[in-house]
Amino acid sequence: MTVDDGRGREVLESGFRILRALPDADEHRQMSSLADLTSIPRSTVHRLLHQLRRNKAVDIRPDGRWIVSPHLLEITGHAQPLATHRTDLNRIIQTLRDQTGATVSLVVPTQTSLVAIEMVPGRETLPIDAYAGIEMPDRTAAALVLDPKHQQLHRLRPFDAAVDDEDLLEGLSCYARRLTLPHGQRAALQIATSTRVRAENFAAHVQRAANMIEGLTARSTRTGESSSGR
Repeated sequence: MTVDDGRGREVLESGFRILRALPDADEHRQMSSLADLTSIPRSTVHRLLHQLRRNKAVDIRPDGRWIVSPHLLEITGHAQPLATHRTDLNRIIQTLRDQTGATVSLVVPTQTSLVAIEMVPGRETLPIDAYAGIEMPDRTAAALVLDPKHQQLHRLRPFDAAVDDEDLLEGLSCYARRLTLPHGQRAALQIATSTRVRAENFAAHVQRAANMIEGLTARSTRTGESSSGR
């Protein structure tokens, strides 16, 4: 699902809404239910599902019902303890997107790659794909903070952050902050903008959102440990 025309951002946002609504859709009237949940016409829902399938985000069962793909579910398995806070995480990510206008990604490492388990397209059309489940290139700002082998000193920033100012793609600017999570889980919060407004200009917003995510996971871990100790 590429952003190569003026409608790119709208298409990406619609696909993202469908992906989020799919688990809640009525299996017996799936297309109509998805259209109702997303406010997207049925014909567009059908077309976008096929685009999402090409990107390995959804799959279709033999009975014709659409499901979130095993590929994406496997990726989500690497996101604990983040997956248990989906609603609160979505709120934090959406707020960051509204504050900055940037495309916001929550990136985790898998055994073979870095994957955006959450990705909200920003207000600008950027020269990248933007959907949950996409693999991230190893030269992104997120890669620098998650994998030491990619570190380049001139791109590192204080407070566990890194930048990508057209190092990966011309016209693309990124800022990422490593998340310190319980049980050694690794993740990064990244924003991407055009170089007209460099992503690093929004460093304070990213740091604030990252602190909120870290606090969210830390509180739940303490609560769980207290419950198990009773």
